[in-house]
Amino acid sequence: MRSDALRRRETILSTARELFAQHGANIAMDLIAERSNVGIGTLYRNFASRAELIEEVTVTTLQEVLDAATSAEANLAGEPRAWTEFLENLVKLNLGALSEALGAALPSTLSERVLRVQRECAQSVSRVLELAKGYELVREDLNAVELVTAIGAATRPLPRPFKDQAPQLQERLVQLMLDGFRPHVVAVNA
Repeated sequence: MRSDALRRRETILSTARELFAQHGANIAMDLIAERSNVGIGTLYRNFASRAELIEEVTVTTLQEVLDAATSAEANLAGEPRAWTEFLENLVKLNLGALSEALGAALPSTLSERVLRVQRECAQSVSRVLELAKGYELVREDLNAVELVTAIGAATRPLPRPFKDQAPQLQERLVQLMLDGFRPHVVAVNA
């Protein structure tokens, strides 16, 4: 693929991901093309159907989780900040909004491609979590499913009244969740 065609494809993917997170997976393909600054024909040349675009956004997002986990795994031994960066990267991916938007749109039987990346992701996140536990950066009773589920829940879109009344609420909830991952300090009675 030529570099300009690859850039257009990446722009379509990132735009679709953002729009899916904001408005759901049923957003008009015309709007995705318009916001990507491409014609509808270019969109469909890159992604023959909505289902194909949704799958590609899913795989790309899972790959970004995998990349974040791989980086954290490589850097955690020498830099404890790698754990915090890993968590921050997962939060930035807006997993809650995406899972809500894409969950219903994905077919009930996932493709082998999605399943493969999903398995690799789960294994890598589990390894990072175990390393973080070894360095006492995270509570011992947290497992990978709880970690990803909590981040997904904290990054789900808030109802408009909550957003309007407390614009920083989501960031605060994310911080409370991240604080809750820290190891507990047990007070010793003298």
